[in-house]
Amino acid sequence: MKILITGGAGFIGKYLANRLCSEHEVTIIDNFYRKNNIELNNKVKTIEQDITNDFEELISQNDIIYHLAAISQVMTSIKDPELTYKVNIEATKDIVAACAKHNKKLIFASSREVYGTQTNLPVKLDAELNPENPYAASKLASEALIKSYGKSYNLSYNIVRMSNVYGKGDVERVIPVFIDMFENNQDVELYGSEKIIDFVHIHDIIDAFVKLKDKSGLTLNLGSGIKTTLVELANLIKELTNSNSNINISSERQGEVGKFQADISKTKTKLDWEPKTTLREGLKQMINS
Repeated sequence: MKILITGGAGFIGKYLANRLCSEHEVTIIDNFYRKNNIELNNKVKTIEQDITNDFEELISQNDIIYHLAAISQVMTSIKDPELTYKVNIEATKDIVAACAKHNKKLIFASSREVYGTQTNLPVKLDAELNPENPYAASKLASEALIKSYGKSYNLSYNIVRMSNVYGKGDVERVIPVFIDMFENNQDVELYGSEKIIDFVHIHDIIDAFVKLKDKSGLTLNLGSGIKTTLVELANLIKELTNSNSNINISSERQGEVGKFQADISKTKTKLDWEPKTTLREGLKQMINS
């Protein structure tokens, strides 16, 4: 089977490409803007190109398209909503249309951000969708577009609303940033003492993504199903790194979702999948690597 991964040089993309390339012909397309410390298997074909440039022919040459590429940082989307629109909606529109035209399956990486702030945890799939920033709005718009193509043009698709992903090799997200600061005994600033996050390990994410290639028509939450406050995370990393850092708490930043825990009951059933790596175990792997 031939598989194309947009954003394949990113943190999640490289893990996915490395897992799939043992059994499939895998190509990634990426502008190589984001940084990580993951080595890509030499079996994987790489194409350096921004997804805002046409690559319909490449889509037509593959069987499954994993669409991971995006402006994925909330604060970046707030600072530059026009770029977010161009990359996350306009480029996605072209990818969706090409997949429908050439009868290719599309697996789309959405985000827990589409739910916005929720009062009832864990958040079920039928919860009211309330995007609070341009990134979240772009993901929700893309979901609607994909579903409409499913109904109008029989597009085969799956959508996954991912929680906060972490693991070895990542250098940009909150956990590797915290680990670096605690290991260097730097004071750590937390934005919001009551902030609740659902952290899911990269290996669990990839297990689910691999299973999705054999499914169709699903919209699923993809997380650990366990809630962790930002304060609990910071204290756990401080403990595991034997750090002398101070933890300071400030008010939440504008546009960021304050509380989230995924209801993954449907995901477990539909994919025969279960998250395996606890947060403590995953953090130890990162700290000891």
